[in-house]
Amino acid sequence: MSMSTIQQVIGRAATDPEFREALVADARAACGEYDLTSDELDALEALDHSSLAAFAGTLDERLSKRGGGGFI
Repeated sequence: MSMSTIQQVIGRAATDPEFREALVADARAACGEYDLTSDELDALEALDHSSLAAFAGTLDERLSKRGGGGFI
């Protein structure tokens, strides 16, 4: 289990609205480029969309892909 990979996925979901929607719709498909275990994918599928979206909304606009921060 790679905590840094999970952190990358969560960070991307928080800063990239399109990825966040894809993650919520189908975590396994959205995370195809990441090396994740089945347990990690199960955990990502269980993420609460509302909480993730609320957290993303608290971030400074400069940190989001939408805001042009270019972090992802």
